[in-house]
Amino acid sequence: MKFDEKGSIIDLEAKVVYSNICCYCGACGAFCTEYISYENGTPITKQKCFEIHGACFDFCPRTFLPVLEMERELFGDVRNDSELGYYTSIVTAQASDAAIAAKGQNGSVVTALLIYLMEKGKIDAACVSKNSLDEPWKPEPLVATTKEEILEGAGSNYEQCPTIMGVGEALANGSKNIAMVGLPCHIQAMRKIQLSKAFDVGGERVKYAIGLLCTETFDRDLLHAKLAEMGIKAEDVKKFDIGEGKFKVFTEDGMTTEKIATMKSCMRDGCKVCYDFAAELADISVGSIGSEEGWNTVIVRSKAGKELIDEAKKAGAIKVKPLGDASIKSVKDLASRKKSENIDNIVQMAGATKILHLAVKPQELSLLLSAEK
Repeated sequence: MKFDEKGSIIDLEAKVVYSNICCYCGACGAFCTEYISYENGTPITKQKCFEIHGACFDFCPRTFLPVLEMERELFGDVRNDSELGYYTSIVTAQASDAAIAAKGQNGSVVTALLIYLMEKGKIDAACVSKNSLDEPWKPEPLVATTKEEILEGAGSNYEQCPTIMGVGEALANGSKNIAMVGLPCHIQAMRKIQLSKAFDVGGERVKYAIGLLCTETFDRDLLHAKLAEMGIKAEDVKKFDIGEGKFKVFTEDGMTTEKIATMKSCMRDGCKVCYDFAAELADISVGSIGSEEGWNTVIVRSKAGKELIDEAKKAGAIKVKPLGDASIKSVKDLASRKKSENIDNIVQMAGATKILHLAVKPQELSLLLSAEK
């Protein structure tokens, strides 16, 4: 599709970086390594670029995001649900392999699907994140090309990672069939890359975009300060998790919890203008909310997503069962809460006629955002 808005790296800096709404997805730097690098979770321009229309501006999910037009391109229709976006079904699933289930998060569905795709030869690279070996719990992009590398990226980290940098690396390395896993902002960026008519970087080689349900990510310094308040060193943490309204930290001494409401003080500023909880532009979206312990909630959206779930189930890679209405409602409620909590920030930044980067006609707003406050 042809995007109506155009901008340069200077426009990107003014509209996104200096406005403090950058989500640190990695899209700008992934395809402009000559000019853009990252420091402390922020894009830094190493030298001036004089292009009037830049890929960095086109690909950024915070510059503009014509969501409903993108849905028509991706799914052939617009959303049937204002909270969760367009989808065809919602199920609950888990990895069939106990070893995979033990390595991943909750039902380990994402890990199981990536391994299934890799072993069947359907992908030659999986763009995920892993924890840095140099700094505890610092996520960094990983281009996995083996089952072992996919397992290395299993589990959850609640800091932001410039995942699209990994996609750029995989494309530059010549990968032909790629799966990427990301938060809603990563998925938005990936779809803009794929749909852009102005800049062709090979986005069509990303065959699967797997989204993760997300309320927010945490600023690294603020999170580590919060851990210190809890009497925990980052290097002692074995696992993080969120559930039952609590932020859970696991160490050798056991589990320590903090009310998730108090963790809002650690939220990245860029997350405060995000409307998307359910990775609404993904092929499938995966999370834990709504499912029983050891299972994942899976929102199936695209034809590719449906085929992936059906084929992986048939092959025995995952177990799938229906998700009840009450459980689905809990997912919708959390999605609605994120929209309602952030809508004031979004409107304040941009005004009502153009909701920040969402680029939606006023008469279509009811399709996109829940009106409840």
